Amino acid sequence: MRIVFPTVENLSYMSEVATNFTNAKYFTVLNLSGQTISSVEMLENRNEDIVKLFKNNSFNALVTSDTNDLPIEDLKKVGVSIFKEKNRKKVLALYSDFVQDKLKKI
Repeated sequence: MRIVFPTVENLSYMSEVATNFTNAKYFTVLNLSGQTISSVEMLENRNEDIVKLFKNNSFNALVTSDTNDLPIEDLKKVGVSIFKEKNRKKVLALYSDFVQDKLKKI
């Protein structure tokens, strides 16, 4: 499984999650094996077509605080689950919330 977090820093899973996609300078991608983080990827946000980006990279889930301006239905059509978080946190803390089913699924 590959989970994407829009982030403002290039600090791996210690990056702070961006308020929205416009403010995201990076995408922090957690690659999972079961519930274990097997690797972390950092992608620069080049403001490209988000649906195409997620489809081409086989991303499975997105965790974000703001779903405005997101093509939610198009992302779902390419197999992306979207989770909304309430409080901006570091990626690792949000991953913990994800594992514990504390995030709201859209």
